[in-house]
Amino acid sequence: MISLIKEKLNNYIGKILESPQDICAGVMMPIFEKDEEVFIVLTKRTKTVKKHKGEVSFPGGMCEDEDGSKLITALRECCEEIGLRKNDVKVIGKLDDMITLTGFVISPYVGIMPYPYTFKTNPQEVAYIIYLPLRFLMEANPVMEEAEYEGRVEQVPSFHYSGDRIWGATCRILLQFKRILKS
Repeated sequence: MISLIKEKLNNYIGKILESPQDICAGVMMPIFEKDEEVFIVLTKRTKTVKKHKGEVSFPGGMCEDEDGSKLITALRECCEEIGLRKNDVKVIGKLDDMITLTGFVISPYVGIMPYPYTFKTNPQEVAYIIYLPLRFLMEANPVMEEAEYEGRVEQVPSFHYSGDRIWGATCRILLQFKRILKS
């Protein structure tokens, strides 16, 4: 299955959206294979972080001037949040940039990581790690649900996995990944 994912992403060119440095973000979608099944690594954010409290997200965060690229941001943040070292990730593709309700322009990258792996989560940012089976994503039927941000209510795609709501930009990125794999 990993070889199919590599092939599909190799043939995909992610759309790039320009963004001011202060709202630019890079995220990593780490994937691994265990017992011939592919899993996607997600995080459940703590209730103490500044933005996106308690939400399910990919490891990632805001660009810093010294990063130099959104990919470097994604790799740096992945290491800071879950302890996944950049040398342990083989980046195999980039998905479309996405705009969040909070105004960030996210650049999502997909990377293969080894399994098993000993994560070292940052307790200020990550409550726990979620291993989303690709099989579950491929069968998921998201629904549109309300999300509120700064007094605005919008309809966003959403689905639930193991008691967690996966919605908004994270859900849209996952659904794009699913579409690419099915194409």
